[in-house]
Amino acid sequence: MNNETKKQSVFMQMHNGARTGEGSFNVALKELFYKADTSNKRRLVEAFPEFFGDEVPEFGIYKQ
Repeated sequence: MNNETKKQSVFMQMHNGARTGEGSFNVALKELFYKADTSNKRRLVEAFPEFFGDEVPEFGIYKQ
């Protein structure tokens, strides 16, 4: 399955600019992800799968 047909998570839609006008919680979660170190990024992905999906391969975060 290529990236164009694969459904993107809310985070990746926001990252790519395809999703705008999000609430303050989602915006803050996105910004927190960018500022976090790798281990904390993984924890954020695991804690909020409805926002990030199961993994964020674009940032080196894979499902274990």
